[in-house]
Amino acid sequence: DYQIELPDETWTAVRKAREVIDKVIDEKQVVYGVNTGFGSFASTIISDEKLADLQTRLIVSHCAGVGEPLSIERARMMFALRINILAKGYSGISEETLRKIISAFNKSCIPEIPSQGTVGASGDLAPLSHLAAGLMGVGRMWSPKTGWGNAREVLEQNELGLIEYKAKEGLTMINGTQFMTALGAEAVERAMSIARQADVIAALSTDALRGTVRHLHPKIHSSRPHLGQSVVAERLRSLLASELHPSEISKSHSNCGRVQDAYSIRCVPQIHGISWDTIGFVKNIITTEMNSATDNPLVFVDSNEIVSGGNFHGEYPAK
Repeated sequence: DYQIELPDETWTAVRKAREVIDKVIDEKQVVYGVNTGFGSFASTIISDEKLADLQTRLIVSHCAGVGEPLSIERARMMFALRINILAKGYSGISEETLRKIISAFNKSCIPEIPSQGTVGASGDLAPLSHLAAGLMGVGRMWSPKTGWGNAREVLEQNELGLIEYKAKEGLTMINGTQFMTALGAEAVERAMSIARQADVIAALSTDALRGTVRHLHPKIHSSRPHLGQSVVAERLRSLLASELHPSEISKSHSNCGRVQDAYSIRCVPQIHGISWDTIGFVKNIITTEMNSATDNPLVFVDSNEIVSGGNFHGEYPAK
C-alpha cells in the first residue's frame, strides 16, 4: 500500500545531473560509462546510434543470477532502495526513466530477483540487472493484479510501458549494493526484535528465579559506561523495579539478604549490552549505505564533473 513520491527539489537535482550527461554526448566528449564500453573495453568508443543498444546488452548480459527467487517483500525492499539511490542526483538518470521506474514500484510490479549471484567486489551487478531487465520487459515479474507472469505482459496489464534505457542509464541501474543492503536492513530489524525479546525474557527469568535487582544499580553501569549495557540495565529496572511495571515477586524478596545472583542473571546487562551495541553499529552502517550514492561513475553538478570511483564496492554492507 505504500507509494513513493519525490519532492520538487529532488526532481530538480535529477534533471541537472542528466543535463551533464547529455552535454557530454552532444559535445562528443569521451567519458567512461557514458559513451564507452565497460571493463576491459573502457577505452572503446561507442557511437551515438548504439548507445541505447549498449544499455540493453549490458543489462541482459549480467542477468546471471541463480537459485530461488527473493520473496516479493525482499525484492520490493531492494527496488525501493534502488529508487532512493537514483533520487540522490548523482547518477545522471533521466527524469522520464525515473518516473517510469517509480510508477512500476507504485503498482508493485516486482521483477524476479534470483537469490544468488551478487559479485560483492563489484556490487550487486547480477541482482540489480534482473531488476533492470524486468522493467524492460525481460524475465518474470509479479504484481498484485496479475500474479507471476512474463514481465512484458505484467507491465502491459498494469498499463505501464517498457523502459528503454538511455545512455549511461543501464550502468546506472546495475551499479550498487541494494541487494546486500536490503537484506542487511531486514537482518538489523530482526536482530533488534530478538534482542528486545531477550531483554524481556531475562527480566521474566530474574523474577522466576527470585533474583535481586541490586546488579541493576545505575552507578554500577555508569562506572562502565558502555551505551548498550546502560540501556539494558535501565530496561530491566523498568520491568522489575519501577512504579510503571511493579513486580510483586521482586518486592517479596527485596530484603532477603542475598548478596548476589549467578552470572546468568547478574551479567545480563553486560552480555546483552554488547549485542545491542553491535546491532547499533551495523544499523549505522546500513543506514548510511541506504542513503549513499553507490553508482559509478558519479555526476557532480556543482563542478560539472563525471568521476569514476569505487562506491559500488560491497564491503561495508558485507561486513
